[in-house]
Amino acid sequence: MPAWTDVSISQKSTIDDMPLTIRNKGFHLDYEPELLVSGSVHYWRLDRFRWDMILDRVREMGFGTICTYVPWGVHETAPGEFDFGEINPDYNLDAFLTLCEEKDMHVLLRPGPHVNSEITYVGFPKRILHDPDIQSVTADGTPVIFPSPPRMFPVPSYASEKFYMEVGTYLDRVSQIIREHLHPEGCIIAVQADNELSFFLRTQPYDHDYSAGALHLYRQFLKEKYRDVVRLNELYGTNHGSFDEVLPPRDFGACSMNDLPYYLDWIEYKEYYLQYGLGRIAQMLKDRGVDTLIYHNLPGMCAKPPYNHVMMEKIVDVVGFDLYYYKEEYHKVKRCIQYLNGTSRVAFAPEFASGFVALPIPAKPIMFDDIRFTTHAALMHGISGINFYMLVERERWVGSPVNRFGGVRRDRFEFYQSLNRLLERMNYQDLSVKCEGILLINRDCARLELASSLLTPIPILGGITPEYYVSEDCLGFGDVIQLEYGRQWDALYYGFGAAKYAVGMGDTELSEEMLGKYGVVAVPTFDFMSRGVQEKLINYVKNGGCLVMGPRIPVFDETMSRCDILGRDLPGPWKRADLVTIDGMDGIELRDADLFDIDSADAFPLLTDDGNTLIYRKFVGSGSIIHFGFLFPKAIDGSSSITRIIDLIASAAGLIRQIPCTDPQIDVAIHTSDEKEILFVANTGPAGKDVDIGRTCLDLESPDNEVVMGPVITVPGYMVRILEVCQR
Repeated sequence: MPAWTDVSISQKSTIDDMPLTIRNKGFHLDYEPELLVSGSVHYWRLDRFRWDMILDRVREMGFGTICTYVPWGVHETAPGEFDFGEINPDYNLDAFLTLCEEKDMHVLLRPGPHVNSEITYVGFPKRILHDPDIQSVTADGTPVIFPSPPRMFPVPSYASEKFYMEVGTYLDRVSQIIREHLHPEGCIIAVQADNELSFFLRTQPYDHDYSAGALHLYRQFLKEKYRDVVRLNELYGTNHGSFDEVLPPRDFGACSMNDLPYYLDWIEYKEYYLQYGLGRIAQMLKDRGVDTLIYHNLPGMCAKPPYNHVMMEKIVDVVGFDLYYYKEEYHKVKRCIQYLNGTSRVAFAPEFASGFVALPIPAKPIMFDDIRFTTHAALMHGISGINFYMLVERERWVGSPVNRFGGVRRDRFEFYQSLNRLLERMNYQDLSVKCEGILLINRDCARLELASSLLTPIPILGGITPEYYVSEDCLGFGDVIQLEYGRQWDALYYGFGAAKYAVGMGDTELSEEMLGKYGVVAVPTFDFMSRGVQEKLINYVKNGGCLVMGPRIPVFDETMSRCDILGRDLPGPWKRADLVTIDGMDGIELRDADLFDIDSADAFPLLTDDGNTLIYRKFVGSGSIIHFGFLFPKAIDGSSSITRIIDLIASAAGLIRQIPCTDPQIDVAIHTSDEKEILFVANTGPAGKDVDIGRTCLDLESPDNEVVMGPVITVPGYMVRILEVCQR
């Protein structure tokens, strides 16, 4: 963890004297396992005389926990002065929390300072955002503008000391109320530190922040990393007299691999910047006596830089993802939950769509069919905490099960009632999702993706993110890594899924101990990989693990110095072919294939073509490495040939298929406990499918739980079947 000047993050996660703790990948409340299911209710947007009735409606749906923001900009009446019910009774946070206590409801509290919530200025007082000493600055020296309806505004710098001074005044006041309502005496079981730290969705690497405070923080990061400016000069090829002379990159200008450390450091610093902001706010809460579980949320699938989930969870107890997806985006839900299960202490979605934002933006609404399918998909992949946003409607939000007057939308209301009954009947909190292997995000390659971005500084819109527009220069490597990395990762992800293997997701940032929990670790590898990651992976292999890697064997580390820790025991290719067609696998065409001549007693070919080996397995220590030496096709369409290649690799690695079906539109997950096995089967396409699940099961969603199904079942389009496997 960075040794931040003036910031000391006290670790308290999962300790026994906290009422809400995290153990064994699950929440525990007052020492008992707890599936944390809640929903958002914004007190200040509702008439106070309706609070009682509205909370009763929430209770009727089966929810015992609610979540609310506390918006700084709503409660502040003047600098340092606040209205918490003294003027407007709807703003009486203390009264609302007291009512929750009277109804025996728990509360997740989100005091910001950033809350978004579709409020103008996302919850900040206008004066804060218009203060030049607080504003984030672009590479051109202009204020950074957040182009969000209903009104654009300048965004704050999380490196500004004046910003934290102002935040401190607000937290001084709101923490007085929070402390009085902490569980077990009160209702608050967790508090969120800030909201969606993400450069306000402007993640293009050379957009911002270039303010004076941010440049100071950048140089602090470099000093912590290198200690001596001489070391930095040797790596950068510069002649700086001190770290204060180092200027940040304002565009991607690398011409060769030797130029890359300068740009890769900038991307690592972007991760550090977010960690710094989170750490400052979390510590400010703790310093004010907010002694409870502290969490944070990121906007959607934030597995790549500038986010670093593993490092963020060294600062707060848990970091989750906000999930707002359509039924057609099943794989985004799956990736989010799998990544959290692989990297986080617990898989938590602090915001999960229940309704849709009502703003003039060019996007279709999230409908009830989307909510139903994606909710079941999240359960399928092992969510341990989920907060439905919003359970109660308010301005700029539509489609919630309860409206702001206490009325209900019957179909949505009954869905949540049946969902909570199902979770209780399943004892969902006692189940564990089966996961035999893990596919890692290669953070080195992901940093290069972002560093080489050529995208103009716009927020994430329509799925367009910086890695889709990158320099196509190979920079002296054998491949255009920043283009090919994502394609190879996708091929492995979709291949393992289509072939129905229990492979989750993780990150090369994970510890050696965490990797050791999996029988198989897969990761796309190219010409360079950090020395520490190479050492971690080879130790994993020598201790008995099976590493699946490719297409290339790393020969450089993150400084572009020679480093072949992973490749010392592996055979080198004797030739590269531009294209290899495998006739026995539907004519699949493998690009830029390295060909190997395997003649070692402890190495075995898995896929050959004309006597040349394309995939082999090499035993190293107590484990083995499976190396594929080619690029998968550019279009990954779930073809049977890719599934067959993955089958070769998975079978050699010792993985076992979960069901016989290999239809790429059908996905499966198995959950187990001491008493039972639950099978989730998802149809991710629009047309109904007959699916061979290879066993007989009880339909858990049938009224009497006695409908027997299988071994072939019908799954309608965009539906998850939840089945209990019949005991033999």
